[in-house]
Amino acid sequence: MSKMRTLELALVALGLIASVATAQSPADLRAAMGARDSAIAKVDAAAWDRLTASTFTVVKEDGVMMTKAERLTEFKAQKPTAFEPRTRERVVRYGDAYVARYLSGGSWILELWVREDSRWKAAAVQVTTAKK
Repeated sequence: MSKMRTLELALVALGLIASVATAQSPADLRAAMGARDSAIAKVDAAAWDRLTASTFTVVKEDGVMMTKAERLTEFKAQKPTAFEPRTRERVVRYGDAYVARYLSGGSWILELWVREDSRWKAAAVQVTTAKK
């Protein structure tokens, strides 16, 4: 078998594994992701806080990194926005954690989800402007 054919088969297998991982993400994780997305659109600080890990950090599009406390203060000053659905989403399990990557509102979002206090919470987020 040629090296190119071997590489093609490996890439197909990786794609199938990622698809299976996305399809098999736990229902309670999917619910937490949806609830957090809704909290962000509605600027529901209590729900956002409940769905965000205590050691949370975010790196925003401008490169600024914020802790949970810093982001929560900024979040509370925001105005509600229209809900932006996730597109091109991929969720992959890594041990006990899940990484979600998706496109929303012109930005690529990368989220790390972990269990804390027996519930799913976002532990880290990276936001990057999507190329047009």
